[in-house]
Amino acid sequence: MSQRTMDIRLMERHYKVNCPAGQEVALQQAADRLNKKLETIRGATKLSNPEQIAVMAALNLCHEFAQDEQRKQQYIVDLEEKLKLLQETLEQVMAEQRPGRKYREL
Repeated sequence: MSQRTMDIRLMERHYKVNCPAGQEVALQQAADRLNKKLETIRGATKLSNPEQIAVMAALNLCHEFAQDEQRKQQYIVDLEEKLKLLQETLEQVMAEQRPGRKYREL
């Protein structure tokens, strides 16, 4: 896959980064999100060293990612439980509808 160089801006500094062709929009969105996080941290803390701000932003983003992963895992567990209940209910209804059995009133 071919690469192209893009300019991104983070905390009023410009960086040239390589980007796979077709991923320019995604990279710019990621840079914009990171820049917003950097600016938020710079404004909310007494930190002024860009390296310290970058480390705090990385920690915050990793923490957010971990929380999102936990939420997704819990969502999967919840869906699996609902599917199991649905399957059990369907099996019960089908067993009650077998030939030779009278229909049950609901």
